[in-house]
Amino acid sequence: MSRWLSIAMICAIAGCSKPAPAPPPDPTATVRTAPAIIAAIGETLTAYGAAEFDPAAMEALTSPFEAQVSAVHVAVGQAVRAGDPIVSLAPSPTTRLELDRLARESGQAARDHERLRRLRADGLASDAEVEAARSAASTAAAASRSLQARAAGGVLRAKRAAVVDTLSASPGALLAAGAPVAALGATSRLNARLGLEVEDAQRLRVGAPVVLEGMHEGGARLNARIASVDRRVDAGTRLAAALVDLPAAGPFLPGETLRAEISLGVQPDAIVIPRRAVLYEGERPFTFVVLGGKAVRRDLQLGVEQSDRVQVVNGLRSGDRVVVDGGASLAAGMAVTEAKATPAAGGRP
Repeated sequence: MSRWLSIAMICAIAGCSKPAPAPPPDPTATVRTAPAIIAAIGETLTAYGAAEFDPAAMEALTSPFEAQVSAVHVAVGQAVRAGDPIVSLAPSPTTRLELDRLARESGQAARDHERLRRLRADGLASDAEVEAARSAASTAAAASRSLQARAAGGVLRAKRAAVVDTLSASPGALLAAGAPVAALGATSRLNARLGLEVEDAQRLRVGAPVVLEGMHEGGARLNARIASVDRRVDAGTRLAAALVDLPAAGPFLPGETLRAEISLGVQPDAIVIPRRAVLYEGERPFTFVVLGGKAVRRDLQLGVEQSDRVQVVNGLRSGDRVVVDGGASLAAGMAVTEAKATPAAGGRP
């Protein structure tokens, strides 16, 4: 038997084998953390709406008689001063006939009254007949004078400085008595109307602080307060509304689209973490905390949410270091190395 064959047989009998390779090291993730802190956090509500004329300060112009529009002197959106002409009206054919009829009836009633007075002097008419004729003559004369006065005021003018909000008439149009002609809004009396979900309208209180911002590029910002809450639900939008009084000569124009941040209150001593530390499994929020060089998962109950911060009602203690960068690639128990920590944004640990 050769020497090599003998060695092979001995190794086979003794179970000789190569040394097992060393197991690979556990994966280590590099993360960035921030501390959970105690801080005041405000609950805000985002709403959208538009600036509008205050309905209580709107001036509605209506046709005082059945008329035909002879001229329109303004355009929608035009600024007008007190006394400026808006629309000129002329009596319609029907109104002219009515003027003639009332004038004839007034004249006839006056003549009847005078005749009965003479008859009463001769004892041929009673006091009651004379009084009835006098009353009829007075009524007929008043009706004639009223229509004449309304028809004479054929130019509708602005009562105060305003902006033309709507125009319901065009030259040549025939208008019934009382028909709308134009609506003028006072620029010194503007509201912001903000749409609200019904449940949010129930929580909102009058006087709550609100920051308004124009939606266009470089839009103005304004600090204001909620003036009233309209809890009626609009049939089209299915939203309630909050109203904000806007200052005279303010930064917003009627019809301008606005974004609002409404303050609903402040939690003074909340446990707060950066919003980006919160992960979700379905709808369940959680985060990773670094303990002893390992990633530990903590399920969270969240409270007030602000732009970049969120309140933790349950699941963390003040001072816990939560993973703010790199958490999406972690698993519970994974070894981690902390990069330079993210400082706390205000508050106390």
